[in-house]
Amino acid sequence: MNLSPEIKAQLAEQKKSCIYCQIVSKEKEGKTVFEDDITLAILDVYPIIKGHTVFTLKEHYPITPYIPPEDFKHFFAIMPQLLGAVKKGMVRTGVNMFIAAGNAAGQYFPHFLVHIFPRENGDKFFNYLFEMKHSLDEEKLKTLQHNFPIMMANHFKRNPMSWHTGIGVVPEFLKPIAENNQLIYEDEQVLCVLPEKGAVAGHIEIYSKVEEKYVEKLSAEESFHLFSTASLAATLVFEGLGAHGTNIILKSGESDDNQDGKLVIHILPRTAEDEMNSKLLWQPKQPDYDLNSIQSKIKDQTWKIKYQEENVEQKEEVVVQPAVVKTDSSEKQPVNSDDEIKKAIERMKH
Repeated sequence: MNLSPEIKAQLAEQKKSCIYCQIVSKEKEGKTVFEDDITLAILDVYPIIKGHTVFTLKEHYPITPYIPPEDFKHFFAIMPQLLGAVKKGMVRTGVNMFIAAGNAAGQYFPHFLVHIFPRENGDKFFNYLFEMKHSLDEEKLKTLQHNFPIMMANHFKRNPMSWHTGIGVVPEFLKPIAENNQLIYEDEQVLCVLPEKGAVAGHIEIYSKVEEKYVEKLSAEESFHLFSTASLAATLVFEGLGAHGTNIILKSGESDDNQDGKLVIHILPRTAEDEMNSKLLWQPKQPDYDLNSIQSKIKDQTWKIKYQEENVEQKEEVVVQPAVVKTDSSEKQPVNSDDEIKKAIERMKH
C-alpha cells in the first residue's frame, strides 16, 4: 500500500505515544529474546503463561495492510524459527500464535504484533479451546468459495512460486479434514476449509499439506506461503462477511486444545457483539517467577535464527489484495483502492 501524506502523518503521531516504538528505540526497557534489523521479540511483562513472547516489526504499522511486502516476507519467513525457539527454550510440546486486528478482535495497541505461547498438556491455558457451534449460511459460504481462489490466483500472479502448477494432492493425514468440511481453497501446500460448526460464523481453518504437526519444520518459503494464505483469508472474511476485526490463531504440536497435534491456523471474523474476547483474551498480571531466567532460556535458542532468502519472489504487496464481493447484479467485482482500505481500517476501530 502506497501511504498518502495524511496516513504517514497519522502514523507519525501514533508513534509518539506507542509503547512498542519506545521499546524499539530503547526509551523503555524490554526483555529482548531476539532482534534483527527488522524485527524484535520480547517477553510479555504480564505473561499469561511462562515464555509468553511478543514478536513485532520495529517500524510502526498498525495492521498488516500497511506492512511493506519485504517486511511481511521477512517477518513470516523467520516465524517458524522463533516459534520453535520459544517452544524448545521452555521445553514444551506445542506452541500457539495469536494475532488480533481491530478493537473488536482484541487489538489494544496500534502497533502490529504477534503473541507466542509455548504449550503443553495440563498447562491450564484454555483460551483457544473453541466451542464449535456457529454455522455460516449457504449464500455467504458460496461467496467465500468463489472469492478466495480469485484472491489466491492474484496472489500467485504477484508472487510467482516455482512449485505452483495446480491444486496438488491431499496427503493422507488431511483426508478426513478434506472429506468432512467445506472446501474453501487448496493448492499444493495448503488446504483451507470451513468447519460445519465454527467458533464464530465464517471460521476458516488452514492446514499445511507439507508438514503435519510442527510449524518449526517449515522452510522460509513454506512459511511465507502459509501465512500469506492466512492473511488473505483474514481479508476475505473481513470484507466478505462485513466483520469488525479478525483473529489469526495458530496451533502446532500437542496441548489440551490440540490433542491430535496438527498444524492449523484458525481465521476468526470478529464483531463487536460476538463476546469472543472474554474467551480468547487474558487479564494482565504480574508473574510470580523470575522473568530474567525465562529470557535466558529462550535467548539461548534464538541466537541461530536467521533470515535466508529462498525462492520467494515478491513483486508487489502480499497482504493488501482486492477482496471480491457480490454486487446487486450478482456479478463478482473486485473492491480495490486506498479508499476501500481506509474504510476497512475505520471499521476495525469500532
